[in-house]
This record gives sequence, structure tokens and C-alpha cells, in this order.
Amino acid sequence: MSHQSAPISFRHRALLVLYFSIVIVSWGVNYPLTKLALDDIGPITFSALRLLGGATFVAVLLWASRAPKLLPPRTERIRLALISIMQFVSVVGFSSVALQFLPAGRTVTAIYTMPLWAALLDAMIMKTRLRHTQYIGILVSLAGIILFLQPSVIDWGAPGAVLGTLLVMAAAILWGLGAVLYRGRLLTASLLSQTLWQLLVSGAVLCIGALLLEYPLDADVTIQLVSILLWNWVVPTAIAIVAWSRILYMVPAAIAGQCLMATPFVGIGLSTLMFQESLPPAFTSSAVLIVSGGVLTLLAKPAARPRTP
Repeated sequence: MSHQSAPISFRHRALLVLYFSIVIVSWGVNYPLTKLALDDIGPITFSALRLLGGATFVAVLLWASRAPKLLPPRTERIRLALISIMQFVSVVGFSSVALQFLPAGRTVTAIYTMPLWAALLDAMIMKTRLRHTQYIGILVSLAGIILFLQPSVIDWGAPGAVLGTLLVMAAAILWGLGAVLYRGRLLTASLLSQTLWQLLVSGAVLCIGALLLEYPLDADVTIQLVSILLWNWVVPTAIAIVAWSRILYMVPAAIAGQCLMATPFVGIGLSTLMFQESLPPAFTSSAVLIVSGGVLTLLAKPAARPRTP
């Protein structure tokens, strides 16, 4: 249903389905593909190359669109840089490290607890009153997280299981915090310009991390690694970001967010096929509860925020 009263044309609906398919499939598929890439390269090095390569393609898109400026105004750069560290560095960097210890399906499910943390942090920081639907969504997601932490879902005795779980939960919380702070103030730069700056900053941060934690850099340059990097630069970063911006232009953000919650199931399904990951009943139930809670949290119309001085 469109935000306008005018009926939605068939072409409009077809484009919307196409854009959602690109975003959901590419972002969901990328978790098991990243796990494959880590056979040949360190997780932080891979994350840095992924973001900087993506920045190159976004810069090409900006240049092709004849944008007057590639980077945001100087007054907006510090804020966007901090948000990029919370979102790109955490979700891309932390999840890549966690994938060394956790199955890809578990990782993508934990990352998509983000709407729960975003709703809670929005209420705490922006003083937004939560709707009844959001309270229900939070409780449903919490029930899913409790199930997710059961030994039948995560083998706590496995090396790195605790660290991996802490990293993906921290990534989800930081992603939610970054989303809240991003919405807190209007920005004048275009979405692509913002994205380019954030990819450059977060890529630079991860480069420093790779030099500190993974030096000397050890990478086995295989066809598999190069193919996954090229895929990351072009599809999940450049093309999917453009598709996501189109989606947000065509439908309200809450509806877009609800549809995005299909992403974990793509990751879980492909991980099961690629790695023969087990799907114990507790994990299946936890994934359904976490995604359902996320949808409920996003479903509620946002309450009005009090004016800030």
C-alpha cells in the first residue's frame, strides 16, 4: 500500500519486488559466502577490502550520476563517521570475526535482532514512547533470544563460541544505536554521498584493525576469494544500497523494514545447503520469534518525539 492515495501501477509493484529481491537475497546470501571467504583471508582484512571496494563502486555511481559533490558537507562528516563505525565496522567487522566461530545461520539470525535494540535505544535516547505493538515485539524477540542462547542452538563448549556470540550481539546493538542516531538529525547530503563517506571511514578503521591484529597479512588469493570480493563490491554494497534507497523512496521505512526481516531466512537456508548446518527445533523457533518480534517492532507507527531545545 502506497503512502499516497493514488493506486500503485503494475510497473511500480514490479520494480518494488525487484528491489526487495536484490536487497534480501544479496544481504542474506552474503553471510555464508563470507564464511567461505574466511578460508583464504583474515576476517578483518576481508572486511576492510569489502568496504573499500564497495566505496569505489559507490564513487563510480556518484560520478556517473554527475553529483556535484562526492562527499557530504564538512559539518556532517564527523556525525556520519561515528555512525559508520557503529554500523559498518560492527556489522561487517564483528560478524566476520564471529563467523570463524559460529555457523552462518546463527550469525545472521543474531544480527537481525537489531529492531529490538533500536526500539529500546530510541526510547532511552530520543525519549520516544513505545507503542503497544512494539512492547509485544520486544517481548517476542526476547523470547527468541532466550531460545537462541540454549545449548542445543549454540555449542558453548566449542572454541570461540562465547566470543562469537558476544560479537554478533554487540554488532546488533551498535547497528540499532547507529540507526537511532542517524534518524536523530536531518542530513543534507544524498544517500549515496553519505554511504561513500561511511564506507571510506569504516574501511580505513578496519584497515588499521587488520594491521594491528592480523599483521603480517596472510591471504591465499584464490578464485573463490576474488569472486566473493567482487560480488561484495558490486552487489551487496553498490547495487543493493541503490535498491534500498529506491525502496525507501517508494514505501514507508516501517514497511521496508518489515520486508527486510526475510533476510535471515535466506541466510539460514543457504547455510543449511552449503555447510549442512543443523536446524534443531530450538533454533528454528528462535529464528521465527526473533524475526516476528522484529516485524512487530517495525510495524508500529512511530510515536511523536518531544521537541528538543
